[in-house]
Amino acid sequence: MQVEKLSDTLTKFSVSSTENGFSVNLIASIGKDGILLVDTGWTQTAEELNEKIKELSDDIIKLIIITHPHLDHIGGRHLLGENATLIAHKNTKDELAGKYFALSPLPGRELPTILIDDELSLHFNGEEIKIIPAPGHTSSDMIVHFIDSGVVHMGDLLFSDTFPVLFSAWGGSADQFIETIHGLIERLPANVKLIAGHGHDCGLEDLKGYHQMAVETIGLVRQGMAEGKSVKEIVEEDILKDWENLNSATISSGDWIAQVYESLSGGAKTSISKPLTHTIIEKGIHAAIEQYQKLKKTQPDAYNFDEYELNMLGYQLLWRNMNEAAIEMHKLNTQAYPDSANPYDSLADAYENSGQVELAIESYEKALERDPEMPSAIEGLKRLKPEV
Repeated sequence: MQVEKLSDTLTKFSVSSTENGFSVNLIASIGKDGILLVDTGWTQTAEELNEKIKELSDDIIKLIIITHPHLDHIGGRHLLGENATLIAHKNTKDELAGKYFALSPLPGRELPTILIDDELSLHFNGEEIKIIPAPGHTSSDMIVHFIDSGVVHMGDLLFSDTFPVLFSAWGGSADQFIETIHGLIERLPANVKLIAGHGHDCGLEDLKGYHQMAVETIGLVRQGMAEGKSVKEIVEEDILKDWENLNSATISSGDWIAQVYESLSGGAKTSISKPLTHTIIEKGIHAAIEQYQKLKKTQPDAYNFDEYELNMLGYQLLWRNMNEAAIEMHKLNTQAYPDSANPYDSLADAYENSGQVELAIESYEKALERDPEMPSAIEGLKRLKPEV
């Protein structure tokens, strides 16, 4: 975890929890009024983050602002938000309330009590903070502008080292993304410091370049669609060769083309978790696994089968104390994505939660075989094998 002082009151934390060094950036405002946190990182990194914050202040976290409801930004709220008021976009509440397809609501989960639909200003630790709805990545995105410090947390509207990410199934939109970024360029001061949700810090000129890249690349995909080309044909034409520097393990040029194509066509795929949750409730986890395998074979283009979908479903089951089902779902993800470290790390988390220590250790070790520097797996082994 990297810690960087941004101003007298602001500190940035860069928290890693997945393979390839993928990290999420968080901000804490620490001062006379207490601690305000923008996003909380993963569930697995919450304890470490809490310890780092305690090194800077013995006060409590009073406010948590959630930029959007993805697990790498909200997972730590249960530990970090014990005494905090949560602030989020109104669309985020359903996600945090446990609304997850056919599964029953989560009991006792921390929910935002201040819901944002329009801009909100508050004063904390001696400065004005503006919370601004800014949809594009999802329908629930918000940015947080620390006016006096000249710092803006951009949430996942900004992946500064790679292409943007759109979640059409969560309300993300290519056209909305362009419009939102343009609006922010128009209103933010020239000397602003932009903290990306993922990647290095930027300035306003960088954001202008990022916007121009989005406009041009989305335009190229739109042109290909107008010519009747499929996603595969557009990707094979290598139309984004001028932006090779933005290719990454997180999102490649092909991924970006596919996401833009999906957004422009209005054809966001339904998460595979949707039918699986119904089957789990009605027939049990093993029937759901059979359904997954059948649908992936017979209808591979009908659903979103991404690794993230099964991973999220596994955690949704775990949070409901459906431990056996959670373990089986994470097992399925390791079979579907055997070269990825994260499914093994999540499986280990499920085993550990259910008291199956030896199996948890084995899964953490398999995660580290695939990514030797995976922080959550390293920490998991330290917990379960202190001599390591």
